[in-house]
This record gives sequence, C-alpha cells and structure tokens, in this order.
Amino acid sequence: MSNWEFIVPYLEHLSYVGIFITLGFLGHFIPLPEEVLLLIVGYIVSLGFGNLWIVIVVSLIAGASGDILLYWLSKNGSKLLSRFDSNKDKKKIARYEHLMENHGGKTIFTFRLIVGLRFFGPVVAGSANVPWRKFVFYDLLALLSFYPVLITAGYIFHSNLQNLITDVSVLSHVIFFAVMGLIAIVLSIYYKKNFSR
Repeated sequence: MSNWEFIVPYLEHLSYVGIFITLGFLGHFIPLPEEVLLLIVGYIVSLGFGNLWIVIVVSLIAGASGDILLYWLSKNGSKLLSRFDSNKDKKKIARYEHLMENHGGKTIFTFRLIVGLRFFGPVVAGSANVPWRKFVFYDLLALLSFYPVLITAGYIFHSNLQNLITDVSVLSHVIFFAVMGLIAIVLSIYYKKNFSR
C-alpha cells in the first residue's frame, strides 16, 4: 500500500479543522509531498465532503498559518528550530540568507514552490529579519499559485488520482531540477562578474 492510499481513509474523516491542522502544521512532518496532500484533499471533496471553495480557502489559510508560525519561531530564535545547529545546516542557511537579503520576495516565492526548500523559506526569512508583511505577501502569492489548482485537479480528476499523483511527483522533480539549473547558471554568471577579476 502506497503512502497516499494509507492517508486517504484518515483524511476522509477530517472536518475543515482537520484539514487546517493537517495542511498547516502536520504538512511539514508528514512524509508525503504537499502536492499529494492537496490532490487528496480535492479527491475527498469530490466524495461529497464539504464545499470546494471553502476547502480551498481553509487550505490557503492553513498553509499560510504554518509558514507564519515557522517564520515567527525563527525570527524569535526558538529552540524548536535548534536542529539546524550543525555546521552543514548553518552553511546552507547562510547561503539562503544571502539570497533572501538580495532577492527577498523572489526567494520567498521560489522556496515555497520547491519541494525540498519549503520548510527553509519561512525559517530563513525569519532569521534574515525579512519584514513580516513582505513575507506574508510573497508566501500567499506562492500559495495562491498552486493550492487552488491542485485541490481543484484532485476534485475534477478524482477517478484518476493515483496516475495524477505520479505525474505531479515527476513534474515537481522536473521543476525542481530546472529551477536549480537556472540558479546555478545565475550564480556562475554572478561569480564570473564579481570574482574573476
């Protein structure tokens, strides 16, 4: 049984509050890509649970709430985020903070869309002291760009959910590697301009 088949029976019994808790707070800890959770939420709505538009709004509020909580914890130096104390994590976060300082809005938006970096976006924005209004604006903009689409896709294509989840997983990997390639090109051009002299 795959991960998504395991979680559907659990999610079928959730209320709007359950969806809020799952997407807002557990989403960072469930070993399942957020895209898959959103497709499953749309699938559950297609089974007759709730109103599609209310579910989309609740999901958007949940996603933003989880990110804002991580941002706030990071900004206030919470010990809950002390797991990033290793040298490897500190170097990674220092690199991300540099990106955040130079390209704050774009970095917040991009991190929210990339599977492996979602968790780091709010953490780095908080530690880099990005103004909270700026963080919330770009975070919500990113959420609005994919939450409604994926929930609606799960709702419309509920009969082909397993195939859709596989396609989205492949697509998210393609997008991730494309974005990483673009970042590598930009960084190499920047490096050549500034450090090759």
